[in-house]
Order: sequence, then structure tokens, then C-alpha cells
Amino acid sequence: MANEYEKYTSTFKQKVLEEYRPGIYGSGFKSLAKRFKIKGGHHLIMCRYRQWDGTVQSLNAKPRTGRPRTLTNEEVERYVLNFVETMNNQHKPVDYKMVQNHVEVSLNRKVAIATIKRYGRTECGITSRTTHEITTRDSKYTVDENHWIEIGKFRKFLQRISNDRLIFIDEIAIYGIMPPLRTLVAPGHQSFVIVDKPSAYAERFDFIGAINGSKPIACMTLTPVDRKAKDIQGVRKEVIHEWIIKSLAPAINRLNIDRVHLICDRSRAHNRAEMMQAFIMGKCKSVINVHYMPTASAKYISPLDNPIWHSFRETVRKQHPLTISNLPSILSRTFYSLSRDQIMNAYRKCAITYGTDVFYDQPFT
Repeated sequence: MANEYEKYTSTFKQKVLEEYRPGIYGSGFKSLAKRFKIKGGHHLIMCRYRQWDGTVQSLNAKPRTGRPRTLTNEEVERYVLNFVETMNNQHKPVDYKMVQNHVEVSLNRKVAIATIKRYGRTECGITSRTTHEITTRDSKYTVDENHWIEIGKFRKFLQRISNDRLIFIDEIAIYGIMPPLRTLVAPGHQSFVIVDKPSAYAERFDFIGAINGSKPIACMTLTPVDRKAKDIQGVRKEVIHEWIIKSLAPAINRLNIDRVHLICDRSRAHNRAEMMQAFIMGKCKSVINVHYMPTASAKYISPLDNPIWHSFRETVRKQHPLTISNLPSILSRTFYSLSRDQIMNAYRKCAITYGTDVFYDQPFT
């Protein structure tokens, strides 16, 4: 309503007040409010009459100071915004408790956290967002040059080999309860999805997959029942060796490709000598060597780790509801449905396609 009052000019206010005659019928505050159609009513005229000294100037709008500031604009920028920016640049978590402590220590006086939050939101544009994890090697402030030299050398080595001769294997954990992350909600409804139990208590399925540069080759699902029967907690060397003999080796033989290189991470389940022995037992002579990726480099080198597993998990998630009985078949069907373009794009993103800059994704200080 205060904004409505501002449309009345000082001259108009003067004209109304000059019509006021105390004790005369038709010239009182209520009558004037009705005659001039004052939106604020007779109370507004009474307020202006107390302000009026007979001159137009006395009816001019006075500057409004509003709530007194606890922090100046310069202090807000220096101790709130700059502090949050510094923590963001260092990839460290920060909350308003930390900001409040920094402000109070810097200014040597108490400042309410509600005040700091108000300044942060309205004046600095600070928002609260979900955190995303990165390792120290990923940060541009802690670039490990030797680590990236190793990645570059390994990528160059892989580029000299045809992508169809490069077979990557990797494992991923899939949980029996994975509802879709988003759902359509009609007005007045909520986004609840019924599940058998909370996701935190869902059974884990260990999935192993192998691809080359153009197609998915073999896969296996280790169910909770399988782990219990084998008395193991996860994927172990024995599981990998059995899978190689029964599934991977025959699948590679069917490719009719010689001089194949197997690429994997340095998991304890991946023992080079024992894996090569498993290929011999599986009567597969195509695999000539097993290569380990540099430590903590799978997200940069393995097409499965980056980005196929992410899209794979989301495709499985969309087939809700998942059950213990149908999940293994869903995993297998989803894996074998990976397209040639998806796989080729993943190889290209990992810079193992011939001619790609092996340092294109290296962070720079």
C-alpha cells in the first residue's frame, strides 16, 4: 500500500490539505478522503496533516534509511563474498557458520548469522549447492605433473594400437533399489516413489563388463546369493579368472582379432600373470598382454569408467521397479545394447583414439 501512496505529488497533497476545515461538515479528514478518493483513507490525510507546515516542501517524500546496516558494502564483499570465493577456489566446503566465524574474528565483533545469510543471498548471490567430489589430482591448484605425464605416455601407447584390439574390463556396483532420480508431478501432488526398502539397505550386485573399440564383448553379474555361496564380499581374483575362462576368452575368440591387449586398473582382483594363465586355460591365444592403467587414472583412460558406466547406471535406473530376480537380466541386456557410437565416443573422450591430444583435459594452474 505504501507504493500506492507515492503516486500523490506534493502539490496534490497541498491542495487536499488546504481544503481541510476543522469542525465544518464536509471538510473533515473522512470527507476529504472520500471526495479525493485517497486510497490510504483519512488516516493517510491525518498523517500528512501532522507533517504539513503550510508549505509544499514540507510534504516532499523524506529519504528512507530503512534497517541500519551491520556490515558496510565493503565489509560484505571483503569478509563474506571474498572468503566464500577463496574456499571455492581451493575446493573446500564452506557454510555460514564458517563465514560468521571469519567475519567476527576479522572485525572483532559479534555479527548474527541471520544477517550474514541475508547479505550473502541478497547482495553477494551466494547459494547452497550439492557438492561434487574430486581428488586432489583433479584440482587445478594441485596438478600433479608426474601423474599427467604417466597418463599422457599411456594414452600415446594405446593410440598406437587399433581400438578394436584394446579390450577394457572394469567392475561397477549396482543396487537392487535404484528409483528414477526424477518423476513428473501434477499440481497438488508429491514426488514419492514406493520401494520395498530404503536404498541404504538395498542388496548390491557386482557387475563386470568388457568392451573393445566397437562393441560390448562379455559381462557377468555377481549377485548377493553368488557372493554368499562363494563366501566372498565382492569381486575377487577367483571370480575374474572363472569369468575369463568361461565367458571372456570364448567371446574374444569369436571376434577373430589377433594381438589383443587387455586394459584394467590395479585392483587386487586383477593379477596379470594369473589373468594370462586364465586366457591360456580358456584357449584364447589372441590376448598377448595385460596392461595396468596408471594409479588413479581410470576416469581419464577407461571408456567404461568414463563415461559409459554413468549412462549404463541411469539406463538401468529408468527400468524401475528393479527386483532381485529381474536385475541380472536387465544389467546384461542393457550392457549388450551399448551402441557402436556410444563406445567410440567414450574411446575418443578418453583420448585413446589416434591423433587425439593426450593432454587435452589436463587442468592448468
